[in-house]
Amino acid sequence: MEPLGDDELLYIFDKIPCYIEDKPLFAQVSKQFMKVACVRLHRLRSCFPDMLFDILPSSPNMRRFSCSKPLSNTHLKLLAHSCPKLELLGIGSAQDHDPSSEPGEFDSDFDDDGLRAVGNSCSHLSEVSLSRRLHVGDAGIVSLVTSSKNLIKLNLEGCIRVTDESLKAIGESGIHNLNLEECCLITDLGLEYLAVGDLKKCLQHLNLSKCDRISDNGVIHLKQMVGLTHLNLSKCGVHVTDAGIAALLSQLTNIEILDLSWLINVADISLLAIGSKCLKLKEINLNGCEAISAEGLRAFSGHQTLKRLTLFSCYNFSWEDVESVALTCVGLKYLGLMKSIKTPMPEPSFDYLQIGRWYCGIDWDEDSDYLFW
Repeated sequence: MEPLGDDELLYIFDKIPCYIEDKPLFAQVSKQFMKVACVRLHRLRSCFPDMLFDILPSSPNMRRFSCSKPLSNTHLKLLAHSCPKLELLGIGSAQDHDPSSEPGEFDSDFDDDGLRAVGNSCSHLSEVSLSRRLHVGDAGIVSLVTSSKNLIKLNLEGCIRVTDESLKAIGESGIHNLNLEECCLITDLGLEYLAVGDLKKCLQHLNLSKCDRISDNGVIHLKQMVGLTHLNLSKCGVHVTDAGIAALLSQLTNIEILDLSWLINVADISLLAIGSKCLKLKEINLNGCEAISAEGLRAFSGHQTLKRLTLFSCYNFSWEDVESVALTCVGLKYLGLMKSIKTPMPEPSFDYLQIGRWYCGIDWDEDSDYLFW
């Protein structure tokens, strides 16, 4: 009896219901069966990079690929050649890396050469995550962004070789969601690049957490991004102050989610601007902004959309101040407070506040130093 050919096996594979486990089992019978099954494969989450040499060449219809393990340039070039219809690429590393640590398994990880191959071949990419891939730099990012005209989401968290040069290319893109957390070489010039190009018309989510080389001069450029709804400036250092934040938030009236945690030079002036101008604000994180006082807190009195207010490691106001503001915020659902604020609440077990017919939950923290890390 003649062995079954690929066409016959593909016909059998298509008859297997997709809601049972038989399709994965079919692919495990032999390499021929796996090859046939891969023709219909649209998504792959791989934990075994060595198997990619068998899977990818037979997966021309792949739309989503993710892998958090070490990948070489050879892997990425194979992916680029085999899967031109790719739309979502999630190849961020699963672990944090310490540049000063001993050599490890990620030392031979892919770099700009492999990323360029993906950018040149996979023109349908819309979402890409490269978080914590330490060998990725400007050349690869620029190539990817300029080649991928459909790109709307880009995660570069912890890509420590990314500089302002990458942001110059990103500034001319149509990205909606950009994560630059811990891209520690970014400066004010990079923020200016983001604000002067086409990006200013479409960017909605921007994460600049731990970018500690930026200052008020760069932050003020962001006021041109009037479509921003989510902004994270947490731990951006001592050079981001009230001057920059107040000027910025007076213009960004569409902001809904705002993280200013651990900006030690942000105080009441910023809150007065936020409370009066950001009328769509739903969540604000002010952890570690120790200079905030009752005057700044009262800026949120009567706010109609605020749902979450987090104030861990903030001490310069009383429970009476908090209560007088919270009771006027009809949508407030969550408060994060320190037990050591001035004149704390009278009942130690008090964990909610009734606002009209609704309840606002309260988290009390005795020592929130861990939040800094």
